[in-house]
Amino acid sequence: MKPLANIEPQVLTLWRDHDDALLNMPGIVMGMRRPGPAGWTDAAATVAGLYHGGVRRAALSDPVDLTRNTDPAGLVQAMILLRELTSWGIAVDWVAHFDDPDMWRRLNHLYPPKAMVGHPDADAALGDWRQTFYLCKCVYRQGPGFIQVRDRRAGSLARFTIDDPDYIAAVGTLLDGAPAEAVPAPILTAFLEEGLAGIVGELAWWLPYRVRRWPWPSLVV
Repeated sequence: MKPLANIEPQVLTLWRDHDDALLNMPGIVMGMRRPGPAGWTDAAATVAGLYHGGVRRAALSDPVDLTRNTDPAGLVQAMILLRELTSWGIAVDWVAHFDDPDMWRRLNHLYPPKAMVGHPDADAALGDWRQTFYLCKCVYRQGPGFIQVRDRRAGSLARFTIDDPDYIAAVGTLLDGAPAEAVPAPILTAFLEEGLAGIVGELAWWLPYRVRRWPWPSLVV
């Protein structure tokens, strides 16, 4: 993705197990994974490879800046990486910088961070995020001619079925992040209003992650 090419992307430290007590045992540490020159331009394929290679926990090298002073390209790459890691059920160690006290509610389907720097009530917000997090909290699945989104970030189920070809194409555009102008304005506005897309500066991305397997019967989540 060209708008995200000239940034310093996150480096991942990897482990075979998610349990804190096991991280220093022989054979658990899997080293570091550095992105290519263009960054994590195909995060979905990269993270799938990590999962199938045995990775169950990852740590991001740098804090994720969600403040108004963020670098849009760096933020979008980090958010896509977090989305894909959570999608595969890989635990993630990361630190979030906030200046909007409510922004985390749109992101609470992602694996919760280790710390929330700058949040006025970080302990309460982080505790709530951890206590309410579960896999498949906001996911999508794609079938022939439709995309279905199941979203419980607000505590109750909101379900969206997208079957308009233009909207389906827009989801494909947003998956790896894209200039906001690459998506028709009415479609992007609809996604933003429902919390299905994020936007920062001139870039936008798709927020729900793809369901890989249901952790409980699908009607529960």
